[in-house]
Amino acid sequence: MPRRLLLLPVIAFIGCSGGDAPRTAPVRGTVTMAGKPLPNAGVTFLPLGKGPIATGNTNEKGEFTLRTVHPGDGAVIGAHKVVLGKAQEGPAKPGSAVIPNKYGAPEKTDLTAEVKAGQTNAFTFELTP
Repeated sequence: MPRRLLLLPVIAFIGCSGGDAPRTAPVRGTVTMAGKPLPNAGVTFLPLGKGPIATGNTNEKGEFTLRTVHPGDGAVIGAHKVVLGKAQEGPAKPGSAVIPNKYGAPEKTDLTAEVKAGQTNAFTFELTP
């Protein structure tokens, strides 16, 4: 009987230790530039409150899925600033899309997103040159 009493505080402690982790919701979306899918772009959601940033990269169709710590966990619930950057492989090719600077810095971007609990959050970001 005394062993059971000793285990109760340990079990209670373990059960409470995960309560500090921020709540997240799945986030996916699409990025386009001048109406065309923007491949190989980095997407970053910066929470306006507490919590880790969420990141992802667009595929050839301009689609992305975000993650904080675990693949596909999404982003922290709440409001975010959205920052985009183009991953560059080697020298720039003539005519290749470049993301305007106004989308690449937290103090410049006007892109925002509200991540809501209990649903898959889908966003479309249509960039203009």
